[in-house]
Amino acid sequence: MPNTPAALRNPPNGITIAIPNWNHEFVLGRSVGSALRAAALLRAADVPAEVLVLDDASRDGSTTLLRQLEALYFEDGLRVLLRVENSGAPAAVRNQALFEARYRYILFLDADNEVLPENLPLLYRSILDTNAALVYGSLILVHAESGEAQHLLSAESFQDRILDDNYIDTLALVDRMQLLDANGLLSDARMAGREDWELNLHLAFSGRRLVFVPVVAGYYYTMPHSLITEKMPPEVWQRQLGYVRRAFNQLDLRRGHLLNTRHLRYHPDLGYI
Repeated sequence: MPNTPAALRNPPNGITIAIPNWNHEFVLGRSVGSALRAAALLRAADVPAEVLVLDDASRDGSTTLLRQLEALYFEDGLRVLLRVENSGAPAAVRNQALFEARYRYILFLDADNEVLPENLPLLYRSILDTNAALVYGSLILVHAESGEAQHLLSAESFQDRILDDNYIDTLALVDRMQLLDANGLLSDARMAGREDWELNLHLAFSGRRLVFVPVVAGYYYTMPHSLITEKMPPEVWQRQLGYVRRAFNQLDLRRGHLLNTRHLRYHPDLGYI
């Protein structure tokens, strides 16, 4: 992202919890509530924090709900931005958050998921200690309709098999300056629904650090009819895999190649592990 405004070149430390939303009226309260609790906990530990919801021109009752929530919780750090036109791509909304956030570090939280407030300070300490572009923890996969916890996601460090499929969820804490320097997320129809995969590879293979922190970062809910649970046509998946291989591993030399990020695991109370 060229021509970064001067005001963004040296943002203060702290965390913006950024929640992109499109038509998630019935689960927004859970996501925003967890983010507000996390922001309060961070501020109690002298870490500046805010919650930023970016609504991508929702057509359900989201905008009315968000205006009400902002009126109630503005003093608690909640800001709402309402897009007039739908972007058609979650990456565009997350890229907007890179410019709109008040603080240097951004936690991306999907509107249908939930952050675990108690462990966000550990992610924050980890990204400060390691100078990583992105730190992430494990997620507990929860069946949205039954409420049953199923298994862990994102529960391992960066490894070669990420060339075959992504296992690092979007719920991660990122250094906004490093993402801006890397031109943000790719807004490209070829990677629709898997922009985070492309970003993870782009960061890793351009020398950035992606660090796994062995704590639970939040809850991932398997929502019916979401981008992930809707079955992707095999031809779309093959096109995306083809793009990844052309962009990052055309000569098949990446596996076993030295990276700054391979197998990086860090806990702020223990160091690298």
